[in-house]
Amino acid sequence: MRKNEKLHRFIYSLSHLVSPLLLSKYSYRTAQAPELDFPYIVMSNHTTESDMIMLMRAFKKHMYFVCGEHLLRSKFGPVIGKLFDPIPAPRGGSMQTTVKEILRRIANGNNIMMFPEGARSFTGVTDKATPAAGKLLKKAHCGLVTYRMHGGYFIAPRWAYHFRKGHAEGEIVNIYTPEQISKMSSGEITGAINRDLAENAYDRQEKKAYTYTAKGLAEGLENILIICPRCGSYDTVIAKGDRFKCKCCGLGGKMDEYGFLKGDGLPFSRVDSYSDWLSGRFDSDMEKTDPEKPVFTEKNIRLYEIFPAEHKTKDISTDTLKLYKDRMVFGEKEFMFHDIVSMSLLYFGKSFLFTCPDGYFGLTGENYHAWKTDRLCRIYKIKQQTCHKIA
Repeated sequence: MRKNEKLHRFIYSLSHLVSPLLLSKYSYRTAQAPELDFPYIVMSNHTTESDMIMLMRAFKKHMYFVCGEHLLRSKFGPVIGKLFDPIPAPRGGSMQTTVKEILRRIANGNNIMMFPEGARSFTGVTDKATPAAGKLLKKAHCGLVTYRMHGGYFIAPRWAYHFRKGHAEGEIVNIYTPEQISKMSSGEITGAINRDLAENAYDRQEKKAYTYTAKGLAEGLENILIICPRCGSYDTVIAKGDRFKCKCCGLGGKMDEYGFLKGDGLPFSRVDSYSDWLSGRFDSDMEKTDPEKPVFTEKNIRLYEIFPAEHKTKDISTDTLKLYKDRMVFGEKEFMFHDIVSMSLLYFGKSFLFTCPDGYFGLTGENYHAWKTDRLCRIYKIKQQTCHKIA
């Protein structure tokens, strides 16, 4: 038994009991998980910052949860660490320690809850689990429970500054015994996870039409609506209250209580459709740029180093960030995209976390749209992989 595990189990049981109260503003409904006589990992899609409470509502039996390591660097991090003893997963950092700890706790007979997407979706479409998810299950020799949530995206869009009140629910999709898992390949397990957790929030909302209320429904849209579809300008969308517009050409509209975009001349009514267009347009624009010139120049960007074992960060400097097609230049420092082994976005998309030979770092700024950095790096890596395959 882990140190203080009795405390962890008590706090979990208490959380399960009070979860209906904590989730009352969402009218959260869920089926209760059956009692299982084998250790298991619960894998769920990730929709809100309250997902762990939603899973506690569905599962009476104690589980340890995997959380973003940045949560333990927050103001409440020490309390969360003491009461729940979560397993930290560094966003954009190495997952080796995380995987080892998951396997250790499963071997001790504990159950684990985790979100294989790693982060909430910006668009309401479940991100695919990587092959690492299936490999983890094969190594753990345990069962798998898949759980899918609906409505959570409209409660807490990843780009948004305000939580909404509205409907959410969850369901147990499948239960796989250790014997079933042992007969599946890691690829088959990953495929099953992706099928079970697949959710398109807008497709469901078009049928259900639940309402979601909050002040400033549109605030934060500028974090995802990075290119104006009319004039093609970058970083010109501004949002206040329920409304948004491009400050260059004036195209705009509002976000309604159903989560849809409304406006004269606006070509998209859904954030996921806008995002799909945005990605294609961005990739096309980047293809035309000069590799020897900066694609974007971002001012007042703070670079900091992350120390996940200590749950601490250290500021390095604030300077101008220049983004090229194959690298980032920050002051006197240069980070080549081919050296970046892991990356992630954080805090409404205003932070870019990455690991390279020099360490584990973060870049952030008040007006920084880190999605552009992330996308540039991914475009470069995809091209490199394609070149290697052809060669």
